[in-house]
Amino acid sequence: MARRRRVLTSEAEFLALPESVDKIELLDGEVQVSSPPTLFHQLVLGRIFVKLSIWAEGREPRPFVGQSPLDVRFGANRILQPDALVVLGEVDATAKGPLSQVPDLCVEVVSTDRVYDRVTKRMIYAAAGVREFWVVELAGMIERWTGPGLQTVEEVTSVLETPLLPGLSIDVEALFGR
Repeated sequence: MARRRRVLTSEAEFLALPESVDKIELLDGEVQVSSPPTLFHQLVLGRIFVKLSIWAEGREPRPFVGQSPLDVRFGANRILQPDALVVLGEVDATAKGPLSQVPDLCVEVVSTDRVYDRVTKRMIYAAAGVREFWVVELAGMIERWTGPGLQTVEEVTSVLETPLLPGLSIDVEALFGR
């Protein structure tokens, strides 16, 4: 009986992969390739990104608001691409390679791989020190995960506000076009 030897991908090998428009992530040596997002996923994500970007305008220091595809290092051999993110501190926009600062907020619009988006990524984000995590359900609800280890959840269906981003207010119904 022949044994197959599984070879894990190193961070250096992952970073040497050619550029792609696909969402490709590295999780503990495993390369994860996500299915392409739906049009509705992109519409909702775009609206969230715009709301976060408008909120960041004029704040000092100016928060960095990013959107996938953008590699972010959450630990050794853990390079993920949150759908959207906010870093409240200064970011060197000229730096090469993945963003090395852990975001304060990560947003995932749930795709076809629900467990990966909802559970796996929450655990990785929590271990890295992300302060808040939004899981956006395309059915019209946002879960706002906070607290130590991102263990506290609030289901939001009307207006999303957070002490992490003072002054931000997102009409959840409008976000989904309702």
